[in-house]
Amino acid sequence: MAINWYKLGQFASVFVGGMIGGVGRYEIGNWLNANTFAGTTFVNVVGCFFLTFTIYGLDLVIDLPDWLILGLGTGVVGAFTTFSTFALLFVQGIRTQPTAALLFMIINLIGGFATAILGYIAARLMDRGKKIW
Repeated sequence: MAINWYKLGQFASVFVGGMIGGVGRYEIGNWLNANTFAGTTFVNVVGCFFLTFTIYGLDLVIDLPDWLILGLGTGVVGAFTTFSTFALLFVQGIRTQPTAALLFMIINLIGGFATAILGYIAARLMDRGKKIW
């Protein structure tokens, strides 16, 4: 049986990126009181910017290898952002703090879309779409 080095490289990049993103999420959680509305909103909104910037900026403007884009996007940003915590906090909060929970959901959704657009704009401003590497 032959080893598929390409698949192994993809797996390794997501694995290492996931470790970096997970530790980043943990540290941000410690800084902003872990699983709170503020901590979860921060990582989700920042993650939306970085994922869009990675895909449309780094990938299209800088000719990075596919494994690195995969590691940064799926690995780092995927582990850094936290949809499951977002959903859990919303469900928990809707019973005890319905207004805060709805505001939390709206800020995450609108903030996420807004920062994704900002990430795209920032990516497009990187040398106006020319490959620099």
